[in-house]
Amino acid sequence: MNQNDFTWYNSSFINILLGSKMYLKKIIPTLLMALAFSANAEVPLTKADLLGEWKVDKESLTRNVDDDVAADLNTTWTFLENGIMEGVSIDTNKHARIGKLQASVKYRVEEGKLVKQAAPGRSKEETCVADTKEGNKMILKCGNIYFFMTKQ
Repeated sequence: MNQNDFTWYNSSFINILLGSKMYLKKIIPTLLMALAFSANAEVPLTKADLLGEWKVDKESLTRNVDDDVAADLNTTWTFLENGIMEGVSIDTNKHARIGKLQASVKYRVEEGKLVKQAAPGRSKEETCVADTKEGNKMILKCGNIYFFMTKQ
């Protein structure tokens, strides 16, 4: 093998690498965007979807309802036509400070998302998105918390 053969081989190899890098520079961002959009697929909500009583079966920091950190709840959220959401939680733990907690917050639907007061009497709001909604079941994500709900 003479010097010219090595130079040709070397330059061809570099061209292949540079060509593949350019290809990767184009395809990787496209793949990442596709994955990001598919992972964050949201179900647009309407006020009609929300109206009525919803039982919050569990809440969790992860989307996995069977996760060990998913807490069972005895909570109902009732969405009224007048833009008020009434929440009732009943705690059956004998060591609980409060056995029954009731609260009402204002809500509205904007661009397919639930926007509600973060706490009664406060102006701070949080936006919730429906991660999935099938029949009378819905997974609602508010901030970093997933609510697994069933319409009553």
